[in-house]
Amino acid sequence: MNSIVHRFGRVVSNQVLENPQRARSLLCTVYALSSWKDAYFRGRGLRGIYARMNSVISKNMSRSFRDSSHSAMVNIFFPCELLYAMEIVPVFPEALSVYIANSGCGEIFAESAEAIGISESLCSYHKIMIGTAWTGVLPKPLLIANTTLACDANQLSFRLLADEYHTPHVIIDVPHTVDKESVHYVSSQLKNITSLLEDLSHCPMSESKLQDTIDRANRTIKAYRKYLDLRAEISLPISMTGELFSLAALHAFLGMPESEQYAIALEELAHKASLDRRKKRILWLHTLPNWQHSIRVLLENNEHFEILASDMTYDTLIDMDPKKPYESMAKRLVYNINNGGAHRRIDAAISYAEKLHADGVIVFGQWGCKQTMGMSQLAKISLEAHGFPTLVLDGDGCDPRNVADGQMLTRISAFLEQLEARR
Repeated sequence: MNSIVHRFGRVVSNQVLENPQRARSLLCTVYALSSWKDAYFRGRGLRGIYARMNSVISKNMSRSFRDSSHSAMVNIFFPCELLYAMEIVPVFPEALSVYIANSGCGEIFAESAEAIGISESLCSYHKIMIGTAWTGVLPKPLLIANTTLACDANQLSFRLLADEYHTPHVIIDVPHTVDKESVHYVSSQLKNITSLLEDLSHCPMSESKLQDTIDRANRTIKAYRKYLDLRAEISLPISMTGELFSLAALHAFLGMPESEQYAIALEELAHKASLDRRKKRILWLHTLPNWQHSIRVLLENNEHFEILASDMTYDTLIDMDPKKPYESMAKRLVYNINNGGAHRRIDAAISYAEKLHADGVIVFGQWGCKQTMGMSQLAKISLEAHGFPTLVLDGDGCDPRNVADGQMLTRISAFLEQLEARR
């Protein structure tokens, strides 16, 4: 973290408890400036593609801090196509907490959540989100909505914030059974949420606009699938932050024109790239600690190694039908590789490791994520049985207090040396 960001984070942290509105204003302003900078001075190639997506997310962050009356607090798996069709801005912990952490002020919010009794072992993404709400820095949203898919922290954090804000709260129950009956069940819940959104926003849902949003989401998914097909045969200087942009584009921002542009730009860039046979190729499972400078230096722009993809970007790349918008959104939840038993996620990891010609796999045990930590050793056994050396790495995607930086660096370095020895 550079000195300017560090100083900014200290200024915001000093304001959080004494003047939360001032802290909110500072964050709102810096995210608006970041959006403007990357919109007009984004550069070329992969760097330009990332900058354009950062501009979109930063703008979203600024809007959610500035005017929450048209925002909904959701989790990463919530089908936000519903929101875009009604011009409602999503706020989700994976972006909120990462951006705050990279603004140098994540610790004050995590500590504020712990001060009201939130467990230290809770996922840090959710802990920081709770802290921003509890301190009054993040204003009250129109609606709080989450799914039961994958993340146990959802069930605590979103319910807690709904009580704090006195805001309507809905939960999409996603059955573990992956079949048509489950799709129908989830689809009916999405229709009920639409009715609630209409009541809260005093605006009817435009079916044509929803279909257009689903159509755009479908084109985005197809472009990203083509990109992954090409990725199997080419090298690109993928960054950890870039994979988080892809995660956002394929989830909470799916259905936006900018996400479609992002996926198409990646596909076009991949068409022009070639394979660098010197590089060992690493498939990453779960989120990425992009705030951690030492790990970024080790894995990014490295002439010997490259990150291929994160399993959170390809978790549900199935076609969507604009004529069946609710069924399409429901399918993306039910058929997600994170739904059902851990074997579905592990089988997908093996499939993509083979498809992308991975040389090794890193399973990142995000602090507090019971699902990933619970399946990590089983994933390691299964992946190595298929010939893919696997490192289970414990860390934190947004809270440096939970990270032994030197130990992580040593373990990754040893793993990379192991891959090098297999040439």
